[in-house]
Amino acid sequence: MRKAQAQLTQLPAWRLCGMSEQMRSAEQEIQALAPDVVACDLRLLDGHASRLARQMQSWPQRPRLLLLTPTADDLLLFQTLRDGASAYCLDVNPASPALPEVGEVQQVHSPQAPPLTQGLHALWAGRASMSPRIARECLQALGLSRSSWASASQPAAVAEASGSAGASGGREGQLLSLVCLGLLSDEIARLWQCGVEAIEQQLYAIYRRLHGTQRLALASA
Repeated sequence: MRKAQAQLTQLPAWRLCGMSEQMRSAEQEIQALAPDVVACDLRLLDGHASRLARQMQSWPQRPRLLLLTPTADDLLLFQTLRDGASAYCLDVNPASPALPEVGEVQQVHSPQAPPLTQGLHALWAGRASMSPRIARECLQALGLSRSSWASASQPAAVAEASGSAGASGGREGQLLSLVCLGLLSDEIARLWQCGVEAIEQQLYAIYRRLHGTQRLALASA
């Protein structure tokens, strides 16, 4: 918690609304404070962030939910993203479980910034990252097949001209296929001859699509 507070004090355009170490008190506090963004450890002292993500889906005004996790291979991570979390960032040296709510944004990105700072800026800009494991689970959840390297690696202009962007779920399936192979956003951007921000924005949009698949699953259950 102290580490999160220290990082947030370095963001003058952001305001820390509140913090909590317990899921139950946090849910009430978030609804009362109505922050723009909630940053939450994936695993809390009294539960998992997936519960909070599901609760927030029923709120009329939902803050964006950023998950903090020491590893992208946590089996709970994909389910929480599907339940409603907006994105995640890797906290390589996590502090004790904490759940800060934050708001007001300054769009500045620095590779040297702490993970939480980078994660918040990316989230507010509608950008996200994705691991190969999550990409494989996204393909399955969205009913998409893996694209071949030949079609997935084509620059955007070539893919549109050849019509390959319409196969295997379009460019979305091709992007997930490249992430499955372990390519990073900047590597995919070079292949597609576009900006890294465009790749990260597409990954963010995929997470938003996941929320819809989960709502459909719950409605049909």
